[in-house]
Amino acid sequence: MKSRSQPFAIPAREGHLVFVTAEDQIKEVENSPIDQLSFHQAMEDRLKVKYTFAGFEMGPIDPHDAVPIRVLKTLLRSNIPSLRPQIQDAVEQAFETCMNDGRSASDGWKPINTYHFSEEISLRVNNKIIFGERLTENPDFFQATRGYHRQALFAMLTSHYFPHWTHKLLVPGLLALGGAMKKIENYLTVEVAQRLHDMQEGRKEIPSDGITWVIEASTTTDQRAVKRIVQQVISVFFASAHQLPVLLMFSIFRLCEHPEYTKPLIDEVETMLKLPATDHYKNLPLLESFLRETARHDPLDSLSVQRKVLKDFTFADGTFVPAGNVICVPQQAVMRDAQYYDQPDRFLPFRFADDPSVEKGAVQKFTDLKPHFYLWGATAKPCPGRWYASAVMQQFFVHLLTKYNFKLADPKAELTFSYTTIVSPRPGIEILLQER
Repeated sequence: MKSRSQPFAIPAREGHLVFVTAEDQIKEVENSPIDQLSFHQAMEDRLKVKYTFAGFEMGPIDPHDAVPIRVLKTLLRSNIPSLRPQIQDAVEQAFETCMNDGRSASDGWKPINTYHFSEEISLRVNNKIIFGERLTENPDFFQATRGYHRQALFAMLTSHYFPHWTHKLLVPGLLALGGAMKKIENYLTVEVAQRLHDMQEGRKEIPSDGITWVIEASTTTDQRAVKRIVQQVISVFFASAHQLPVLLMFSIFRLCEHPEYTKPLIDEVETMLKLPATDHYKNLPLLESFLRETARHDPLDSLSVQRKVLKDFTFADGTFVPAGNVICVPQQAVMRDAQYYDQPDRFLPFRFADDPSVEKGAVQKFTDLKPHFYLWGATAKPCPGRWYASAVMQQFFVHLLTKYNFKLADPKAELTFSYTTIVSPRPGIEILLQER
């Protein structure tokens, strides 16, 4: 970090990216009025939400994101203990699918494409938890969810090469050509209408899944419109479908690169599994540290806490940012800064388990919010789905560590690439799995 904690700007395709790293200025950004610094507009510009989420519009219907926050932070989080068997079933199904994909194994080692593997894990878990059993068991719907994520990402990324005025035609056109989003929308419209009818009739056998939680969290007439509920469910699915596979891939890569840490992790997991089921996943300091260090070393995006400047903004120190620019935290640079982390460029899996600044006996969790760790966004309004992401990552690694040996097919392969502000795992990398 060369700015000495002062804001600095670099040209972007439209306007400038204004980077802030000082804690007091980040707080100013977090606490600014939403009609001045807008998270919604920053995401709309990047994700083309109106077109990629079936017409979903951020704004007056739910200006403070009360619906997704209650769905993810309250309803999903509180149900995680009861959902763990479903998550486990989905993880095991994904492993079985990839291990039986028709490719031959050599000496018991099965080559697995990490992108397809991580996508399979994510799809099976997210479909089951968000859409419920009935839709997940429909092969046509399941394949549509696979196609939707790929098609939406392609449309978003392609739009960056074209003028803004073309997006209202280009992005919907590309998604219509793929067809997956429309198919999901049609299935969900029928499902949501049926759920609303069943609730109105007072039926007790209502599935406990993302669709029901969105309905329960929607309190106004506009929020409870079938179309709006469908759009909200799609937005929740997209967010989870994007983050999980990338987290999985980076974590797999780093553990394969550092096999000396596998044995301590296996010992910790096996000790946990001997405890009563009610105590599982509550005390895994090494695994929590490994996941946290992976996120520090390999954040999904080099930027975080992004806000579009809708009205001219002036920081307390007099720094002036005109409307039309984006203020953000360069999280990759911050999390690789020697003034915050010892040996910041080294991957140290148990860094957070050995942290002397943490009270003895306390465990730093993957989900914790701390200064200079911005994976989950702003501390004032962090990612509400982080407990769910953590639960899935825990169960995946518990299964991997206890059931399989694993290694990179090519230890010398380049594992990542960069695109705009995104740092991504390379999709062609393979690992080798061997049942233990």
